[in-house]
This record gives sequence, C-alpha cells and structure tokens, in this order.
Amino acid sequence: MQRIGELIASPKGASEAYQEIINDPAIKEAFNQYQNEVNPSLISNYLSDLDEFLRNKEKCRGCSGVNECRQPVKGHYPTLKPVHQQLKVSYTPCQYELNQKHLENIKSFHMPSDILNATFEKFIMDPERAEFYEKATLFINEYMSTKKGKGLYLYGPFGTGKTYMLSAIANILSQRGIVCGLVYFPELIAEIKSGFNSETNGAYDKIEQLKEIEVLMLDDIGSESMTSWMRDEVLGRILNYRMHQGLPTFFSSNLDYQQLQHHYSYTQKGEVEEIKGARILERIKALTTPVQILGTNYRQKR
Repeated sequence: MQRIGELIASPKGASEAYQEIINDPAIKEAFNQYQNEVNPSLISNYLSDLDEFLRNKEKCRGCSGVNECRQPVKGHYPTLKPVHQQLKVSYTPCQYELNQKHLENIKSFHMPSDILNATFEKFIMDPERAEFYEKATLFINEYMSTKKGKGLYLYGPFGTGKTYMLSAIANILSQRGIVCGLVYFPELIAEIKSGFNSETNGAYDKIEQLKEIEVLMLDDIGSESMTSWMRDEVLGRILNYRMHQGLPTFFSSNLDYQQLQHHYSYTQKGEVEEIKGARILERIKALTTPVQILGTNYRQKR
C-alpha cells in the first residue's frame, strides 16, 4: 500500500490510495459501527488517520509480547474513534500490556515467575477442588464489592495445586486493581532472619510491608524451621495486625489446623510453648476458612 505522504502530489495516486483505504474491511467496519457519528464527506480531513490506523494495525500481526511491540505507543494497538464527526486513530492497551500492568499489583516474594500466570481458565476442575473454586469465587465477589472477606486456609498433600490456587486468586484480584502479596513463607523467613544480622533495616521493612498489604498470601506455611523468634516476632506480628485491621489473608500448608498448632508449639530447641502455638492458630482461624485440597499429585504427573 502506498503512503499518503507519497501520493499528495499526484491526484491519480491520491485517488488510488483513497480507494484502497476506504475499501479495507476494517475501515468499512468502522464506518458501519459509527455511521450515525461520522460524516463521510469530511474524509479528506481524516484520511491520514485511516492510513495510520491500517499501517499500525499490521504491526500487531504475529506479535507475542510487549518486548516485541513495534507500535508508536508501546503495548497499545490502534483503534478508530469518532471525534467531531471524523474517524480519528487512538491507541488502546493490548492484552500483553494489561497483563504486564496487573503484574505490578502482585508483590512476589520468592515465588517462581511462571506461577504468576496462573488463571482459573487453566484450572483443572477435579471434584476435590470444587469447594475451593466455589469459596474462592465467593471471596473475590464479596471483596470487590465490600473490601472485606475472610481468606482461605488451603491444606492437603504435596503437589495438589495449592500454590497454583493462591496464585490464580492473586491474578484475578490484581487484574481488578488490588495489590496482593504472594509469599513463599519458608524462604521469606530465611531472608528476614539474615536481614536482622545486617546493618540495614530491610527485615523490619519487609515485615511492615506484609502487615499492611491489601491481600496477603503465605504459601507453604508450617514447613519452615520453627523458632520462637520467627513465630512471635515475625508471623505473630503480621497476623495480629492483619486480624485487627480486617485485612484478607490466605495460607497454603501441608498441615491442617491442629497439626499447624503442634508445629508452632515446639521449638527447634525442644521447648514446649503450647499457649503461644494456640495463639498463632487462633489468629489464623480468625482470618481464614479451611478448605482441604485432595486429589491428584500434579507434580508426579509432569
């Protein structure tokens, strides 16, 4: 297709370009869509917009991500909109840009990057997972309307998809503008512990961030090495704040409630602190609804 700028000096060429542009299916569709808002007799005023639309529309063909984008506005695709009875080109965020944008609302701590692409659409709906899907959907709907809601405590054997389930919820919420913290808890504890031995206040900052984030998801809780310091000064502070502020908190674990209480009642030194273990469990119970996850071990099937 010849460009408008190349044809201005040639009436015949301009006529050919005009015919080529207005006969394009996408242009015809736009005229039909906005037939009551656009004046075709003014087309000479916006022919360059139609030309730009067609040229840049082609740039999206075969694109597989924002890094490959060749548009003048990166991560956006061209559209035609009626403005003062004329069709004017504008640029709208594409799906790749929207995906990139929503990931900014997920604060990931030590989680594998591929888990951030988890969706309910890819969710394998075993009968054992039906309760999770129902309660997760109810939470999302309630939270988006009231900004309140109890999180879920997902527990069950290794490899049954608990991490994926938390990530899918985080993705849906982040797409709706909610900031979520998605945390692999054992690694976080190791990081915070090493941070307390440094000269910076990074460990304290991390705890404060997790206390206040809109929706927090702690993955694989109960598998970390338990110390009184970790239980009381890290987990206890986070849970206490979130419980009193009514901030939704989710967990995944291989342990049920009672097994988790046992885990937090016995330190690495062999000390028994049942009251403190019970206190942690009561906070988790106040924050969550338990959902048992059974079924296929998907790790073994890979």
